[in-house]
Amino acid sequence: MTHPSADPDFDPRVIVVAGSIEGLDALARLINQLPSTFPIPVVVHLHGLSGRSIARLAALRWRSPSRLEVVFARDGEILHPGFAYVIPLENPLIFVGADVLGSVARTSRSDVDDLFASAARWYRSGVIGVVLSGLGSDGTQGLRAITRVDGIRVVQSPFEASFPSMPTNALIGDDVQYAVMLDQMGKLLTDLVTDRESLEVAATEVHAEVARQVLVVAASLTGSLDRSIEDILRIVRNDLVMDIAFVTQQAGDDVVVSHSTPGPDGMRLQGMSHPGHQSLCQRVLDGRLPAVMPDVEALRSTHDVPVLPMTIGAYMATPVWLNNGTLYGMLCCLNVAVSRAMDQRHYLRLQMSARQIARLVNETGDE
Repeated sequence: MTHPSADPDFDPRVIVVAGSIEGLDALARLINQLPSTFPIPVVVHLHGLSGRSIARLAALRWRSPSRLEVVFARDGEILHPGFAYVIPLENPLIFVGADVLGSVARTSRSDVDDLFASAARWYRSGVIGVVLSGLGSDGTQGLRAITRVDGIRVVQSPFEASFPSMPTNALIGDDVQYAVMLDQMGKLLTDLVTDRESLEVAATEVHAEVARQVLVVAASLTGSLDRSIEDILRIVRNDLVMDIAFVTQQAGDDVVVSHSTPGPDGMRLQGMSHPGHQSLCQRVLDGRLPAVMPDVEALRSTHDVPVLPMTIGAYMATPVWLNNGTLYGMLCCLNVAVSRAMDQRHYLRLQMSARQIARLVNETGDE
């Protein structure tokens, strides 16, 4: 296939989409709305999504036979209409030319933002940036780059997003033009690409709706942080197959459970407190206990911990450090039964989640 720029009428346009692996369902729903005849290429970056994950999930979620063709993006990829190019985690790419993806040294902390900025550089007003459901704030800086070249900025409404952090941060952090429900987004993108003039009729109403969402989101930003931490805890509990995942924070000489998933029979640890010297997570932080405890009862130094409304068979904890070097709290999980399969791999997954929580807290300034 020849490069699209060989066409004398070539007008470079592209859609770039940001999300996270937690928001994969949102991406699947969007892709299934876009027909195979869609006239411009779509490039997608979901942070945390490896090529193996894409392959495993694509067959289950992207089922519409008339939708865009979903393919892995590769270094040197030349883009064509009718395709959605998904960039895997292990091979981050940016635009190195109009309709050409390539690998270069990263220039920011976010591969998504680098992708968006490179699209703005090569496509100018011909780029449409889209931010979907996901954890963190990836895409916000990239949308600002698109704003500076008069490109179009679209976010999924955070009020329907399963993981509202990314669209919430985009609404607060950039001059977004469209904030729509996911099931409306396919038609919106089609209209923006094929009949943009018709959208000007409803411009006043659209801008008013975005302004309303910005005000509501701004008022609930702290609540959004809490929900995002709870989302992470839910993922930790499910991924590590534990009974409860929770965050503890220091309050004077005590340790308080600030966030928690429900435990067996709906029990929650949230709000519970006990002296710091009796806390398992504090002892992990002080180095008196290992971070990974497959059999808590086998450790003699755990025998004087406070009595909880459940037995602790297995336990794991890691600190959540903020950018300024302060300790936000401890991310912990426990199992009622002994879990002898718990090992360093599980701990690395817990540490990754602790970094996600730290990033969210750093971005909201809630330190």
